Amino acid sequence: MDKKIKKNRIIIIIMFIIGIIGIILLSYNYVSSKVRLTFETVNLEINGNEQPKVIDKGTTEEKQIVEENKEESKENNNNNNKQRQTIITNKDYFGYIEIPKINLIQGLVKLESKNNNVNKNIQTIYPSDYPDITNGNLILAAHSGSSSIAYFKHLYLLNNNDQVNVIYNNEKYIYNITNIYTVPKNGQVAIYRNPNKTTLTLITCTKNDNTTQTVYISELIRKEGV
Repeated sequence: MDKKIKKNRIIIIIMFIIGIIGIILLSYNYVSSKVRLTFETVNLEINGNEQPKVIDKGTTEEKQIVEENKEESKENNNNNNKQRQTIITNKDYFGYIEIPKINLIQGLVKLESKNNNVNKNIQTIYPSDYPDITNGNLILAAHSGSSSIAYFKHLYLLNNNDQVNVIYNNEKYIYNITNIYTVPKNGQVAIYRNPNKTTLTLITCTKNDNTTQTVYISELIRKEGV
């Protein structure tokens, strides 16, 4: 009788251990699928002399900028088309970025180009993947401020769910912003993103803060022909 009781206890203990292991595995898989992981760190230092123009904390002026950009977009549609054509014929560019909300259209420089420099263009940061790489990450950096090379000067107006497009190889890759956060300006940028998503990362100096940079994470939602 004692042997039978011991045997039953052993079976119960084994089943309990198996159950605990099962719960741990299920929890790990769930957490892994939900949590954004830090799995890339890129070297980056944006040291422009231009500082952002200080704007009052209210949103009135920001809304005005967005509205002006909308009107500018309507009025300058032909100019935008010419700009796209110029970008397409530039051998240094692999494609271009469009951010409708802030009326940004700008060429994107190939990784290997001598002009792939934040002081000349929107810089494509190593180890970027081009948009057609599944689960890859295209990483772009540019100055804020008010200079002629401050291509990301209005990025601070963007919010989660705003749209960013990248045109590459006659395809429009359409991304939605999913996360915006700041990191210290120390020459390195930690990128928090879902490695199971095709991603676009934008980096620029934080508005009104000389000590941090802001990172905008966008995930691909679809692509379409152009």
